[in-house]
Amino acid sequence: MVTVTDICNAALSHCGTRSKISSIDEGSAEANACRTHLAMVRDQTLRLHDWNFARVTTTLALLQNPPDRWAYKYALPSDCVRLRRLNDVPLLALPEAFFEAAADKDSTGAFVGVILTNAAAVSAIYTAQVADPLRWDAGFADAVTYGLAARVCYELSGKEDRARTLTQLWQINLNQAAAAAANEGSALNRTYRPEALAARGYDDGLAEFGQFATIDTKVGSF
Repeated sequence: MVTVTDICNAALSHCGTRSKISSIDEGSAEANACRTHLAMVRDQTLRLHDWNFARVTTTLALLQNPPDRWAYKYALPSDCVRLRRLNDVPLLALPEAFFEAAADKDSTGAFVGVILTNAAAVSAIYTAQVADPLRWDAGFADAVTYGLAARVCYELSGKEDRARTLTQLWQINLNQAAAAAANEGSALNRTYRPEALAARGYDDGLAEFGQFATIDTKVGSF
């Protein structure tokens, strides 16, 4: 089972450092560097793909007093890293006026994320902030180690070239892990190609629903 310490030590190994840590809270230079960057790397990597292990479906809570131009206001879940779909419709396929993601303040004055829309009932599919490595997909965990290594490498070793190489390795591992995760679903149930894969020209050769007729789904045809 992969732990936070395992993730950090793998990242340090990618950096070429000989030191290992026993805990991210131990106070060493290596542990402090990992502690500084791990959460940001994790959340950035979560945002870049509709990961199966982090995909949550929920009914959004209705809030009061929406702006005049919208009929309803809903609260986004506090653990939402990136909204993927509303009412099971891909966001890229929605008319621009269907909804607006915005910020609001709760009763304590703290900022919260909200969705403004004219839809009376909204179900959301989103990527959740999953902090526990035990829940991570193996490919995602591997990608995070390279992402963390790319961030801490220069701080710990001063090797700028190595840091650039690690960034490239993070991107390669991220692409491979995202493709593997996308292939775990049934093609008949797939209503759209994840935007992270579409942007990279990924194509598994399977037909997809919900695409506009003018879009060719072959690699390199966008």
